[in-house]
Amino acid sequence: MSNPLTTPTARVSGTAAPAQPSIAFDRVTVSYGRGKKSTDALLDFTLRVERGETIALLGPSGSGKSTALKALAGFVRPSAGRVRLSGRDVTDLPPAKRGIGVVVQSYALFPHMRVRDNVAFGLKARRIPKAQITERVSDALAMVSMSDYASRLPRELSGGQQQRVAIARALAIRPDVLLLDEPLAALDAALRQSMVIELQRLRDALPDTTMLYVTHDQSEALALASRVAVMRDAQLVDIGTADELWSRPPSSFTAGFLGGANLIGCTVGRVSGTTALVSVGDKMFTGSAPAPTRRWAPGTRAWLCIRPHEMEVTTLWAAGSLAARVTGSVWRGATTRFTLAVDGLPDQLLEADVTGRVEHPIESRVGVRFPNPTGVLVEAAGPTR
Repeated sequence: MSNPLTTPTARVSGTAAPAQPSIAFDRVTVSYGRGKKSTDALLDFTLRVERGETIALLGPSGSGKSTALKALAGFVRPSAGRVRLSGRDVTDLPPAKRGIGVVVQSYALFPHMRVRDNVAFGLKARRIPKAQITERVSDALAMVSMSDYASRLPRELSGGQQQRVAIARALAIRPDVLLLDEPLAALDAALRQSMVIELQRLRDALPDTTMLYVTHDQSEALALASRVAVMRDAQLVDIGTADELWSRPPSSFTAGFLGGANLIGCTVGRVSGTTALVSVGDKMFTGSAPAPTRRWAPGTRAWLCIRPHEMEVTTLWAAGSLAARVTGSVWRGATTRFTLAVDGLPDQLLEADVTGRVEHPIESRVGVRFPNPTGVLVEAAGPTR
């Protein structure tokens, strides 16, 4: 049975039409202001998203991720470049003519309208026949498990329920593309976790719907996205599957932003296959050497990327450990994060996560053991610190 919220593949003369990306940004730039006061909110942004993909735009505030979404939705017009949906140039089209579903952080529900009327709003604006509106509203509310709340007003709903209604309203128009702009940012931690599960279910129920998901929360991106696009300073930095970016980060920014990796300056020595012998100060370690844009030649300066949970805090002088001084300690419930100044690594603090609540006083001496292999090599764009 076909999904009522998706549309069939276009056909030409009985043959499948040439595949076009569901979403295409072609060197899109969005600037505000003029002359010397001009600011680039998005710069030379190029991205292809295939039908049925869920792409997360991940980055800190001001990285350009929401601007990219607004350019796609039609809320801002690019200063340069083109935006296409399934091959159709929509750069100059108003939002209502793009057929995109949009969910924003603030929900944007009409407070005086009941749930069913909020969900029906976009359909009425498109002058859909009344009988079809009733059916589509029912389908959309069922998709987000809100059928029993159709008669309520938004103020009678929890934050998570309001967000589900906002999603239902976007789905009711049966969009090929669904945009979600920080949809869980206004929810508390417990609600965010449950809504991530709901969004996973929704994504699986709509295999032909393309989703562009904007977030600064890496856990949401890792849980939901087919691929993650990491952004910084209005530009696309890296893109890949969550596993690729986590296990083999292409850049030091992605390594640090996605998972808060420790980045240790090193010099590459002998390389054999995907294994490299590297020197850190006067110490030697073995690291993983994924294929970079250039070969890991001996003498190459690089970063050694080690995740905090891979570090082991031991007793001082334990076998295989380096001596370190505790400079910070934060209990996080499931783990305790220590900040450590390791002997032989001057001017660099490393972070280590230890399971449970563990106490080491500030300035106390401990041992720290690196994993084996020690970490993954990341190319250094400039001098390592």
